[in-house]
Amino acid sequence: MKHNNKEIAVIGLGTFGYEVATKLYESGHSVLAVDKNAEIINKIKDKVTIAVQADVTDEDILKKLDFEKFNKVILGMSDSLETLILAVTHLKKLNINSIVVKANTHIQKEILLKVGADEVIQPEVTMAHMLVRKISYPYVLESLTVDSKNSLIEISVPEKFSGKTLRELDLRNKYGIIVILKSEKDRYHIVTNPDTILFQAEKIFVAGEETKILEVFNE
Repeated sequence: MKHNNKEIAVIGLGTFGYEVATKLYESGHSVLAVDKNAEIINKIKDKVTIAVQADVTDEDILKKLDFEKFNKVILGMSDSLETLILAVTHLKKLNINSIVVKANTHIQKEILLKVGADEVIQPEVTMAHMLVRKISYPYVLESLTVDSKNSLIEISVPEKFSGKTLRELDLRNKYGIIVILKSEKDRYHIVTNPDTILFQAEKIFVAGEETKILEVFNE
């Protein structure tokens, strides 16, 4: 069932843009995919709502494509900074609610934020950080940042905590870490009993200062 459907435009259909556009469409969103390359447009046309061959540095073309109606526009063509700046500038004039841009370098990111991009991502940097975390902290399964310090993290219980109760571990008082959810029979349940026992490789959700969680649960 489709839910929370949004109107999203993805401009620039390289590897990043192509994957974003098709996955958004699969998730139930209405997706306009735009690229200058006719071959790519022909390839993606059946995998998105609408696919259009166009040059988004032309402000008149953006107006004709009715970009004002989109909740979010994602720019995936990060090879040319000049092209990105022009595209962001034109989109800002159309009062787009959210402009997300893919950048290759930190300098590109800073410039694009200054000219009006709402969010700039660097996929390679993000993936590098994810790989480092996966290698350094293999017990961390998922992580959701709450603020600059705190996170909600899904953890695979390490061997050193196996067979111990939450009361024994006393994570809240010692480290400010709260165990919120615990997996049982492939479902998560809210943890309320301090005598709940943890077992190795069991999945739990904990909340607290991220650096402290990584330190405490490290094998």
